[in-house]
Amino acid sequence: MAVFRARAVAVAAGVPAAFAVLAGLLTVCSTTATATAAEPARVVSAADQRPWSVTRDLVRTARPPMAVTFHLPTADRVVFITIDDGVHKDTKGLRYVEATKLPVTAFLTAWTIKDRARYFSRITRWGSIQNHSATHTSMALSTTDLEHEICYSQRALSKDFGTTPWLMRPPYGAGFARMETQVTAARCGIDDFVMWDAVVENGRLVDVGNGLRPGSVILLHFTPNLEKDLKAAVRAARAAGLKPADLADYLPAPSPR
Repeated sequence: MAVFRARAVAVAAGVPAAFAVLAGLLTVCSTTATATAAEPARVVSAADQRPWSVTRDLVRTARPPMAVTFHLPTADRVVFITIDDGVHKDTKGLRYVEATKLPVTAFLTAWTIKDRARYFSRITRWGSIQNHSATHTSMALSTTDLEHEICYSQRALSKDFGTTPWLMRPPYGAGFARMETQVTAARCGIDDFVMWDAVVENGRLVDVGNGLRPGSVILLHFTPNLEKDLKAAVRAARAAGLKPADLADYLPAPSPR
């Protein structure tokens, strides 16, 4: 029997109730089907070999689901600043990051970066660029084209920035527990779904459980208020005796298989 493994899904104390609902999904178990003499292996048709095909057999025999991270267990006095989407490219926020050498992780939607890829290379100089889907469509919907949202984005981000993401944040924090999402993400090189346990918007820390703590993952967005939000995140971290660190140092890319 395989069970969802989660890297410090800390929902019992300090994570908002919405995350507890999401984390509850992680208790779902899945069984692994095995072929027997009475159940011969099915011949795989040409259609099943299409790269976007997630067949019933593939779902049933998938690897145990990948890690889902809301908060990283660490004794280091660090937090992680993550920024989603990429629609707005705030130059003041960029200047602040470059002046302070702030490590940030950008979870980018691939369709929003075609005109300003250099901006994201600069703002993640002390961090990394990761996957946030192609069009920001919820992965909880059965109609979502997961091949496009996940795998196309992997190829597009790799082409634009020279490195292939290994972390993913699903849009709206939804759909990561669907086996179809897990299978597609794993097949296309994702190693971990990264969520969050704190939110900064409009220059304020607005959504956090019992306060920032070592290993907190802070969510921001690329908006016209990015500079203000970055300063608010750093200020809140310092007030808690913490400092921003590069998420990729704590969730590094897996070794080539």
